[in-house]
Amino acid sequence: MTLLSSRRSLRRVVSLAVSFDVVAGGPQKDNQFQFHLNDKVTCQLVQPGNDMGSNTPKFLCDVVRVESADGRVQTLTPQLDNDPVKVKLADNREVHAKIVATRLLAALGFYTDAWFPIRVECTNCPADPESGSGEQADRVFNRASIVREFDGHSMYEVGKDDQGWNWKEIEELNIRPTYEKDGLKLMAAFIRHSDNKLPQRLVCDDVHLDTTTHPSTTSCAWSRMLIQDVGATFGGGGLFTLNGKAKMNLHGWSNKSVWNEVGSASAGADNQNPPECQAELHKSLTAKDGLNDPTISEDDRRFAAGLLCPLSDQQVTDLFRVARVAEMPEYHNDDGTFKEGMTEASIVQQWVTVFKQKREAVARGRCRWKSQPSDLNVIDNPRGAFRSTQQLFGANLMSGLACGTGSPAFAEPSQFARAGGDEQAGSQRNHYWR
Repeated sequence: MTLLSSRRSLRRVVSLAVSFDVVAGGPQKDNQFQFHLNDKVTCQLVQPGNDMGSNTPKFLCDVVRVESADGRVQTLTPQLDNDPVKVKLADNREVHAKIVATRLLAALGFYTDAWFPIRVECTNCPADPESGSGEQADRVFNRASIVREFDGHSMYEVGKDDQGWNWKEIEELNIRPTYEKDGLKLMAAFIRHSDNKLPQRLVCDDVHLDTTTHPSTTSCAWSRMLIQDVGATFGGGGLFTLNGKAKMNLHGWSNKSVWNEVGSASAGADNQNPPECQAELHKSLTAKDGLNDPTISEDDRRFAAGLLCPLSDQQVTDLFRVARVAEMPEYHNDDGTFKEGMTEASIVQQWVTVFKQKREAVARGRCRWKSQPSDLNVIDNPRGAFRSTQQLFGANLMSGLACGTGSPAFAEPSQFARAGGDEQAGSQRNHYWR
């Protein structure tokens, strides 16, 4: 089977970063159960986790009831699409990391799965839902999450159904503008996505099969590229990612720089001849053809800064609050109470502070241009959140004023340019659809 894909995109067409509701996690389908922060989800086990791969405790279940914190109740009706959902349990730090990473990427306009932080009541559930063994009873898991995968048919090569795309292949794609794909590399370094192995996902929601050709031809007018697994993020990264240091580890994340090599916007810096920048990201041992210390141009850096800077203080705070970082065991005594001097607000604020420091490192850096556009607003204001770069960075963009310590002042958005990267040249490879 031959696949013809005329366009590939990394990002949606979006306008305001401030319009993304981090707590809600974006829109949900009307014909599905609606999930919210800390909902109590009642479900019945369908498949134990051992049959599903990976190391995080999980299981597959059918949802029958959802009760929100405000008392609203949803029950199963014939109108609801009730496909089984994947439940992950927070015995592993990646449950928290996936919430932060996917909601950040979604807020910036990148395609991603949707993870929801909920509580689960599993009816007639075995003592060990991971293996499916043990006495059956109703069991409650207070730290859990549910995923709604991004719509579309997964695309991969024939005989390689565990593959989608990898970071080495992305270099060969004619995605325009190039700063979108390279800006994504900088974002991968920002969140410390070191376990960037296959599979990264390539999906299409409009597939056409032509059986009159030999072999048959599958065409996709517009495919979407997603980072598949962002569980080993917001930590120290490194060669090994099964340990706690690589996943949602504040000490590990704060001690890692965004950059290996970068210029400065400070007074006295040589802004006329900035260096070729390199982000710091050491891929894991399992990440063959993965992303490692990517080269970043000024185009890429300014694009990433233009995505990150419009995020408000409230949105950044909500990223870590909705991920329930304060529930991680290191912040609690054996009886479940907070350790001395710690509160939910203070713990969340620690994460927010490091996030903003890293965002400033992106915004204040200076790199060598790859292709400087005549209109800098295209790169500096990719979300269309400001009338001009002057509203975002001040009158002199090169003066060193970056995101600032507080929230940017938002204005009525002007008409914004389309911000999706497309592959105009047709791509022909053998693929299989599922």
